[in-house]
Amino acid sequence: MKFKVSEDVDAPQEMVWARFTDFSGFEEDARGRGAILNRVGNWTQTVQGVEWRGEVTVRGKSRPITAKVTQLVPQEICIVDSRIGGMNCHQEIIFVPLSTTVTRVALMLDLSADTLTARLLLQTMKLARGRVLQKLQGVLARQGNAVEAAYRRQNRS
Repeated sequence: MKFKVSEDVDAPQEMVWARFTDFSGFEEDARGRGAILNRVGNWTQTVQGVEWRGEVTVRGKSRPITAKVTQLVPQEICIVDSRIGGMNCHQEIIFVPLSTTVTRVALMLDLSADTLTARLLLQTMKLARGRVLQKLQGVLARQGNAVEAAYRRQNRS
């Protein structure tokens, strides 16, 4: 099952890239939602091959999670492949400069299930597809707004 959303961010491509690939914010957000995430190898810079492992509660049950940045082309594309329980997630974030101060961020999330439980969860997501797309669009918009605000503050100084 694929989900696609995009957002135009009023900031230069390099700044948008830097903010969207700073994974410490995503880690904090996941921890705030009850996930346990650990960086494999205690890496400090986002580069191809960095990984996370941990656990997350889905439908009341703790499930293992692994994630790895499988492709990273600076300022252009970031691909993260992960597995949550029996579900595989392939996430692509593409950064396209529309002008020197506007960048389009396109997010594509492809989910597939290997277990019956994961298939049931995926079926539920299919039924709530509109709501899932709204949530993804909201996450992208919030991040974009944060980058725009930082860019405006930077230009005022």
